[in-house]
Amino acid sequence: MIPGQSIRTILLTFGKHLTYSGTVQELTIFQELESRTPLAERAGVLSESAQWRGLPVFVKTLMVDDPDAQARFHHEGRVAASLNHPGIVPLLAVSPRQLIFPFVEGGTLRERLECGVLDVQEATEVVMGLLHAVVYLHRQGVTHQDLKPENVLLQSGRAGQDTVRIIDFGMSHARHMPLDIHSGTRMGTPHFMAPEQFYGMRGDIRSDLYSVGVLLFDCLAGGPPYADALGWLAGIHTDRAELPGPAALHPLLRSALSRDPAQRPHSAGAMLRLLCLARQELGLSDLENPGPADRATPDGEDLVLPGTAKGSSKP
Repeated sequence: MIPGQSIRTILLTFGKHLTYSGTVQELTIFQELESRTPLAERAGVLSESAQWRGLPVFVKTLMVDDPDAQARFHHEGRVAASLNHPGIVPLLAVSPRQLIFPFVEGGTLRERLECGVLDVQEATEVVMGLLHAVVYLHRQGVTHQDLKPENVLLQSGRAGQDTVRIIDFGMSHARHMPLDIHSGTRMGTPHFMAPEQFYGMRGDIRSDLYSVGVLLFDCLAGGPPYADALGWLAGIHTDRAELPGPAALHPLLRSALSRDPAQRPHSAGAMLRLLCLARQELGLSDLENPGPADRATPDGEDLVLPGTAKGSSKP
């Protein structure tokens, strides 16, 4: 295992037909893969689908010797190895230059949105599933810092609460790690990053909630709220597209998209409860309650990161 991590068992069911059960393994040698299909190469990391030990997998391979690229790659591996939640794609194995994950059939939320916007039922279900996973992340002291449709997979391509799978922790902030390799940087995707993140603030859970708000907007409207995202982030303008969807969702969207973090929901659990209330107002069907690991306390205080006062914008 990665130093400082104990071996844990993963039991994750993708839909009704495919279950992965195993342990996160630290491997000292480069792993041979079969049926390799390159998908993308970015910042010195090759992403591909393949077969590994008879399993369909998604593999990230470090292709360069640049120290910064190596630090980012190992950071993602350490964070991914520390997480275990049904809404997060687990790390199966790690070698010095490879991160091996189970392959999730169905594609990304972005690919789904390219076929058309989601209806209110689908959009709110996807965001509920996302928030359940974000509740867990924040309890573990992890902020994702790059939540967007490209980093959300939909199992079997269906837009539902139980099909959401978060990927890509390369930009994440983890309070349990002694060094934040991205400290002070403006890393993120402009259309989905919060203004404080644009100015180098990391580790504030409400930055993730801003991104979730943009994602809900995108699901309903087919695009993000600010056409000129950099102009909005820099404070040059406040031109926002009209809020999409029914009026019952507009208070939540306004709050989540606020420039001031203190005006956003103070936790993922609080945002989830507001979304559930909006769904009730819209007469949408009740969904299964989250399990004990996801359920927030009544005031959501357990979802505020240690060392971060509720309402504070500091990590």
